[in-house]
Amino acid sequence: MKRNEYILDKAESALRSGGLVIVPTETFYALAGDPFNENTLRRIFRIKGRPETKPLPIIAADKRILEGVVELPEGPTLTLIERFWPGSLTILLKPVVPVSPLLAGPEGKIAVRVPPWCTARMLAARLGGWITATSANLSGGPEPDDVWKIDPRVLEAVDLVLKLGPTPGGRPSTVVEPLAHGFRIVRPGAIEEAAIREVLRSAAVS
Repeated sequence: MKRNEYILDKAESALRSGGLVIVPTETFYALAGDPFNENTLRRIFRIKGRPETKPLPIIAADKRILEGVVELPEGPTLTLIERFWPGSLTILLKPVVPVSPLLAGPEGKIAVRVPPWCTARMLAARLGGWITATSANLSGGPEPDDVWKIDPRVLEAVDLVLKLGPTPGGRPSTVVEPLAHGFRIVRPGAIEEAAIREVLRSAAVS
């Protein structure tokens, strides 16, 4: 068995048993867990010291997994998904299945992205299509682009750490909320607002 497959098998097993795994994404190291396991979600909040009023973002393995889980209305939402995924754009979407309040914001939307191919996305594919994707830091601390930069309190609190070298770093994913006409930037990040605006403008014209 190849080493990478062995590592992924161990990570998958930990996640399926409700555990937490530190895993590299396309930007930083993240805390991966089963987003539909309430105990797992609460454990993430405890480890990070994160306010429960700040919902956790999640990674989807691919665009196809969205069907039947979130609303996909015509207009800006579909345009952003088609143009920017896979990519570092997190989109606020309305779920059509019950989700924990630890995932849903005040308006009941969840923060989802399909990142470029990376270990985190591989794990999401193995775990039914979804994992949590919050950075492996204490709340408010710097996002770690290598394992040695992760706070020891976080490292000691999880079940498995995938030490796979430095991640690309840079800026975190941009968080955007599609609106009936346009969009709202919730958090600036890797994808510039101007690029989003141009894509939606072009789609409206075509």
